[in-house]
Amino acid sequence: MAGNKTIAIKNGYVFDPLNEIDGEIMDIFVKDGKVVHELSDADRKNGKVIDAKGMTVMPGGVDSHSHIAGAKVNGGRMMRPEDSYKWTRKKTSLTHSGTGYTVPSVYLEGYQYSQMGYTTVFEAAVPPLEARHTHEEMRSIPMIDTGGYLVLGNNWFLMRYLREGEIERAANYVAWMMRTHKTYGIKCVNPAGVENWGWAENIGALDEANIHFGVTPREMIHGLCEINELLGLPMSMHLHCNNLGQPGCFEITKDSLEIPSHIKTKQNLDVEWAETKVDSKRKQSVYLTHAQFNSFGGTSWGDFESGTKAIIDHVNQTDYIVMDSGCVPFGEATVMTGDGPAIHNLYKLTGNKWSNTDVEMECGSGILPFTYLKSNPIHSVQWAMGLELLLLVKDVWKSIMTPDQCDP
Repeated sequence: MAGNKTIAIKNGYVFDPLNEIDGEIMDIFVKDGKVVHELSDADRKNGKVIDAKGMTVMPGGVDSHSHIAGAKVNGGRMMRPEDSYKWTRKKTSLTHSGTGYTVPSVYLEGYQYSQMGYTTVFEAAVPPLEARHTHEEMRSIPMIDTGGYLVLGNNWFLMRYLREGEIERAANYVAWMMRTHKTYGIKCVNPAGVENWGWAENIGALDEANIHFGVTPREMIHGLCEINELLGLPMSMHLHCNNLGQPGCFEITKDSLEIPSHIKTKQNLDVEWAETKVDSKRKQSVYLTHAQFNSFGGTSWGDFESGTKAIIDHVNQTDYIVMDSGCVPFGEATVMTGDGPAIHNLYKLTGNKWSNTDVEMECGSGILPFTYLKSNPIHSVQWAMGLELLLLVKDVWKSIMTPDQCDP
């Protein structure tokens, strides 16, 4: 809008779900960066006019789960120099150059998200010890707003506090961590299991206690959801369930989603010590991330099938869950996640090069190149599962489309 404080976007097909506008041909007016009902005659005369006839006009998209910045993403770039050969973008008079196909450079990330219509993207896994670098990198991404979720599902201090039942002390610790690391929400990855992975083990059941700390995934999920509401954070607790990406994992996902069923959201609480100016105005207490990867059915890769129906039915019957789909596009991908053992399982399946990181006292991560093939029946079922999660949810506000090309 440089040089033009007002814009009139005319004759487009407008879609605005929040205001129940569904494809109406109408004009949109923007003044000083904000949408307004009308423009004055002077503004109309001096402003910019865009003829959007035959085009779609809609609010900017929000990707609520991506991996765009931080040590893990840079690990993916370093592991895959061949990825940069597949996509290059020359410098222009307005844009920087960029490289990378599945893990683009920071400038390319901003340009490509903007081209798709997104205005806001959240980095879904920020390790506290690496938050400063993550923010530095997010500030280098052009054109889009960014934020991040703080990884806390295997944090040593929180595991101790929750084991001892010190919920207020845990909440105060989380509040300090969120403020210090400038993050937007709580992320819980393979609760209690990533800590075990530091000792070459994992956790496969909600009531299995981990090594050294003796806490279970159930305790971590319930505790973090409760803390999230005590603090009144605007984002529901962001949950990546145990056994992700394994046949039959839909069962532990469904059981995990039942854990916070009795936790009231902030708008229904009256807790003086946790009062905050943030008014979340939400019913949901838990956000199921990349639901497709948490909804595998079957007992092995031989009888693999979709398990989404059980998850979708549960979401349809409740009001406290929101989820993103985790759709997979066919072709090349770089899988990266804070769930180290999940990536190791893919390494054993594929033999592809593999990277694992342990962040002391906090979390870990894994990275691996991967190719989704239409000819592979498992990959094709995964693609269909992403659609199922979006199409079978009765309330569209309970689901968010996310293309999980970089993160299972």
